[in-house]
Parts: sequence; structure tokens; C-alpha cells
Amino acid sequence: MESTTPASAPSATPQAPQGPAPVATPKKSYAWVWLLGSCLGIVILGFIALGALGWWGARKIKKEIQKKSPDIEQLKENVEKINREGAEWEKKAKELRESLPSQEDFPSELPSL
Repeated sequence: MESTTPASAPSATPQAPQGPAPVATPKKSYAWVWLLGSCLGIVILGFIALGALGWWGARKIKKEIQKKSPDIEQLKENVEKINREGAEWEKKAKELRESLPSQEDFPSELPSL
């Protein structure tokens, strides 16, 4: 079967004029922007992690100090008790030294045997 449309008849679909084909411009690569952005993101995450670690450590140390606090109070009481006992012993030693006869009270010559 042959086509019934004559060759000289205009076609029903209009065609665009044939001109130079548009050339696609290559997109600029922003790899360095992504690289710097990634590095900055890593640094920010590092600071956040260090802050969280410091906060956790400070809370942990505070809890340990509070746990040891009664022991510190007991230690202070023991030190005060030892100081009082030391003062009493010092007083007794002074009384004993005063009650002993001095060296001048003894005769200078010993009796011969």
C-alpha cells in the first residue's frame, strides 16, 4: 500500500527550524566546597563530643566527691581528736618534766664503792 499523501503537501506537524544545536555547558564542580563543609562539620561534631564528654566527666567526679564526703568529715573529726589527744599528752609530758628533780639537785660527786 502506498501512502495517499502527496509529496508536495505540507505535513501536519510543524518542525522547528534547523539551527545550531544548543551546547550544554558543563556545571561547575564545587568539590572543594563539599570538602571544606565536611571538614567543618567534623570539627563541630568533635567540639560537641568533647563538650558532652566534659559534662559527663564533671558529673561523675561530683558524684564521687559526694560519695567520699562522709569519709572526709570523719577524717576531719579524727584529726581533731588526735590533735586534742596530742595536746593532752604534751601537757602531761610538761607536768612530768616539772615534777622530776633537776640535775643541780644531785650531788656532783658520786660516792665511791
